[in-house]
Amino acid sequence: MEATNSLNIFTPTQTRVEEVATPPKVNPPSLKEALHIVSPKLLPFALSLSGNMSDAEDLCQATFLKLIENKDKFLGAEYPLAYSRTILRNTFIDKCRKDSKVDSLDELNLEPVINENKLKSFEHQELMNCLKQQNETDRTILAMKGAGHDYDVIQKFIGKISMGNLRTKTTRARTLLADCLGRKRK
Repeated sequence: MEATNSLNIFTPTQTRVEEVATPPKVNPPSLKEALHIVSPKLLPFALSLSGNMSDAEDLCQATFLKLIENKDKFLGAEYPLAYSRTILRNTFIDKCRKDSKVDSLDELNLEPVINENKLKSFEHQELMNCLKQQNETDRTILAMKGAGHDYDVIQKFIGKISMGNLRTKTTRARTLLADCLGRKRK
């Protein structure tokens, strides 16, 4: 047991580490060739980050500019594709950080906009509250008239009501609803 421990086979010697180290690149590609090799692989990666083709193309263009500016690091990198993807990812992160620094609408000089769906939901809730204040017959008349039914159909559905009384109830129900909603009835 002591014999194997004294050999220390689990830690490589300095000469073995030097043998394993990667040899220097014999003929690295030119900048144009390296960009030509890397470019088709960057666009799908940029698209996966941004989710938009035009933003992905902008990211690739910014990455190419940075790769050209730092061509010695790019061409000297052990894995140029990995280096270029790192540059692209960092560019994307920088863009997201820059976009998120807008704190308020005052900086953008924009008016606050109410979401149209929220406004419709509020109006619907207000209408339902006003309809609850009316009796069941008036709600039925308003619902059927709103659905486009004629007075004859409404009269048959409600039952014992004269045509004149039905028209009067409809007018009164509409007026009450308009008053409740704060609108003037024409």
